[in-house]
Amino acid sequence: MSQKYMSFIFDDGPNALVYEMVDKISAYGWKAGFAIIGKKINDETQNQLRYAIDHGFQIVSHGWNHVNLCELNSKQEIVDEMLSPIVEVKRRLNYDIKMARLPFIAYNDLVMQTMAELKLPLLGHGINTDNEWSSETTPERIINAVLNSISDGAVACMHLLNNTSKALDVILPELKKQGYTLVTAEELFRIKNIENIPLGININNINQIL
Repeated sequence: MSQKYMSFIFDDGPNALVYEMVDKISAYGWKAGFAIIGKKINDETQNQLRYAIDHGFQIVSHGWNHVNLCELNSKQEIVDEMLSPIVEVKRRLNYDIKMARLPFIAYNDLVMQTMAELKLPLLGHGINTDNEWSSETTPERIINAVLNSISDGAVACMHLLNNTSKALDVILPELKKQGYTLVTAEELFRIKNIENIPLGININNINQIL
C-alpha cells in the first residue's frame, strides 16, 4: 500500500481539547495543527499551545477576533486581524506562525492581495466534514463525511469541538488502515518538495499546486 499524507488543522482554539486531541493524534506518531483565534490566548490557553508545540504540532493564525475579513474597511484592518495572533504567540511562546486560515474561509480580492503581501500561505478546506462545526452534526456524521472525502495531499478544516474529538476515535485508526499519515501542513509541503508555496489562494489539496 502506497503511503499517503494529509494535514488536519483544527480551528477556533485554543481550548482545553488541545490536550485531548494532541494525545490522540500523537499516539499514532502523527502530528496536526491548530488554527487559533488571538483573543482566546491567555495564561491558561498559552499552556495548551505550549503542549501542542512541544509535541510538534503546528500553530496557524485564524485572526484575532474571527471576523469576516471581507467586511473590514481597509487593508490595515486585515493586516491587524491576521498578524495580531502571530505577534502574541511569538511574544508568549517564541514560536513563529508561518501560515493562516481565513475566518469562515471568506475572502475577496483585497483580502487575497493583503495575505499575499504578508507572505502567509492560506490553508483551505480540502475535505467534506458535514458541517462538523455545528452542534447538530453528530460524531457519526463527521466520521462518514471525512472518511468518504479523504485524499492524499488534502488539507482538512476541522474544529476543536467535543464531537470532533469523539469522531477521531474512529477516523484515526481508519486512516492508518488505509495507509495515511497525518502531518503538519508545513511537513506536507516538504514531503511534496514544494519550496515556493503559492500565495493569495486557499490551498485545499497540496496536489493542486504540484
